[in-house]
Amino acid sequence: MALDAIGRTSPASRRDRLLAPLCLTLASSLLRLRFGRVLAIARWTTRRCRRPATLAEATSMTSAIRAAARHRAGRVACLERSLATVILAGLHRRSVQWCIGARLMPYASHAWIELDGHPVGEPEHRDRPYHVLVRV
Repeated sequence: MALDAIGRTSPASRRDRLLAPLCLTLASSLLRLRFGRVLAIARWTTRRCRRPATLAEATSMTSAIRAAARHRAGRVACLERSLATVILAGLHRRSVQWCIGARLMPYASHAWIELDGHPVGEPEHRDRPYHVLVRV
């Protein structure tokens, strides 16, 4: 289960749970390419979508990806999870924004998805917010 923007939990749909491991595998494979090519693929995936995802759809997708990541061997960090969510949204013909950002003191980088400028399934970072470097 993932937290939505309001703080409620939302279970993943059956279809999302079945597609999530495939999306994680694809995201991990894509991230071995040059990053410019990964961005181009993410932009293409988003452009072919019919409409933006709803908060419930995005929360379900995020929850399914996180659940699949727990059962996967190897590194599955925010970059892999967020790209897998973009891919899963593309399979549903829904668009989400893929964001990659950083903050200083202490330095940290992070990747996440957003809907209308609001992170989905992410805790608030009001004390030291991430500055978006890439948004697809």
